[in-house]
Amino acid sequence: MDGRLAVLFWLMSLPSAEVQGDKFSIHRPELTDRLAVSMGTTLYQDEAKSFETRLSYIYGEKLFDRLHPMIDLSVTSSGGTWIGAGFYQQIDFSINDIDLFAGFSFAPGLYMRGDEVDLGYPLEFRSGVELGWKAPNDWQFSVLYDHRSNADLGKKNPGMETLQFRISKPITW
Repeated sequence: MDGRLAVLFWLMSLPSAEVQGDKFSIHRPELTDRLAVSMGTTLYQDEAKSFETRLSYIYGEKLFDRLHPMIDLSVTSSGGTWIGAGFYQQIDFSINDIDLFAGFSFAPGLYMRGDEVDLGYPLEFRSGVELGWKAPNDWQFSVLYDHRSNADLGKKNPGMETLQFRISKPITW
């Protein structure tokens, strides 16, 4: 997967216009703080390796009018742990009055292997994309795909992917 998801993240931060049509619309939403829980499988060289649970906190405030800071923690059934901080951005769209969204994330983080796959370096960059549905109560349900890589900082850089189902909800303090 190399760095294509990271490139996609940064490319998606460029457009700022809203688009409105007869049966569709596209815009950047005003997000409140969100808590997201994801569960799914890790993939190493196209083979399912372990089950992963992930917890993400996405801040409602924005940097540069579009990047939401986030903190992220994931643990696999093989004891692999990743903790990082980075950015999340979301684009909402509707088709025939169905509210949908696409989310994009990028975060450097610390990878602790446990009995998990050796990814070659403790610093791993995690970039992802999600596509989902926005419920009327502002809960969000999505499918998330991401890639972890050390960007060739280590002697080896095999990378690892994750495919997950994610639920997120607004948090008010």
